[in-house]
Amino acid sequence: MDNQVFMIFCNGAIATAIFVVLLLNHKRVRLSRANLFLSVLLIALAFSIVHIMYAGSVIRHFSNNVYSPGDPTFLLIAPLSWFYAVELTGRRVIFSGKLLSHFVPFLLVICLSVSFGSGLPRAMSTFINEHRRLLYIFFRVLVVGQFLGYQYFINKTWQAHQRLLQQEMSNTENVNIGWVKLFSGIFLIINLFFLLSLFIAIHWENSRWLAKATAVVFSSAVYVLGFRGILQRDVFDTIQINSGPEPVIPAPQETPVLTKPDQLLIDKLVACMTEKKPYLDPELSLSTLAKELKMSRSQLSQLINDGMGENFYDFINKYRVEEVKRLMADPGMAGYNLLGIAFEAGFKSKSTFNLIFKRFTGLTPTEYRKNISA
Repeated sequence: MDNQVFMIFCNGAIATAIFVVLLLNHKRVRLSRANLFLSVLLIALAFSIVHIMYAGSVIRHFSNNVYSPGDPTFLLIAPLSWFYAVELTGRRVIFSGKLLSHFVPFLLVICLSVSFGSGLPRAMSTFINEHRRLLYIFFRVLVVGQFLGYQYFINKTWQAHQRLLQQEMSNTENVNIGWVKLFSGIFLIINLFFLLSLFIAIHWENSRWLAKATAVVFSSAVYVLGFRGILQRDVFDTIQINSGPEPVIPAPQETPVLTKPDQLLIDKLVACMTEKKPYLDPELSLSTLAKELKMSRSQLSQLINDGMGENFYDFINKYRVEEVKRLMADPGMAGYNLLGIAFEAGFKSKSTFNLIFKRFTGLTPTEYRKNISA
């Protein structure tokens, strides 16, 4: 990349980060904790770009004795990304002493950098000068190890929340999984880049171009996270609302969580599903069905899981599939296309309908309709 283009691209990313942070925290923008952590992450990325572009010349201007094995802000990116992922899922990052432990590697490198620049004994200075490359490689190993660990935590967080979605929602189209996948993809790309840079640092001594490559990768991440971040509402708003305090239902006494499924309650649930057909509502959630049945969410969830042997998502969509099959066999629905029938049965998208229908019947909707028409 031409040096002038490089400077424009990276300086533009720094300006973008500042602009997005100010916008995300403007009083007219709905404040959220997720936005707060995204802001700090963008600041960390921007600071890394500044460090790569300007720190060397600035440090040399003041002192030739200052030494750091690498940019310490690299060690902020992984924990901040995980905090943002946690907040996106509706959970909360608790500010405590334990939280500070995530920043120990960053603080350690800062302390070492300061110590190395303040009158080191000759033996230590000699050791550093003779082993600069080894220390640089060790720093890269630390960064890669940290990123791999937090990659595991982020994936585990998404998977756990995906399971929660299936326990709470009958349709997940309103949940913007695309943003989740994009964010995870960006983190993975940065992780793979650090793995590549470690490999290069081990096998090639002269790898100064890596600094520029790092600045380009971070700048690209700032542009994508920034522009998508300002358009992105909290990914799991629906879950946060539905998983809040359970609705107050007038009842003579509390209904405790069952230790064993009650057949009477199972019959009550099945009767509600067959007579009132709540599954026709595409926005049906565990909370709304629990309110309809005058149960707590936890009680209904256990009833479906243990009594019916399914999660909420599959339980509701099985009824929708049966409704689709009934409508396909109805001569009055002959003029409807498959998507129209799917919408009538409570589905919200063609892709989800096709996937769920084939999972429960072993046939695509088109194949099933041809079979019953033959």
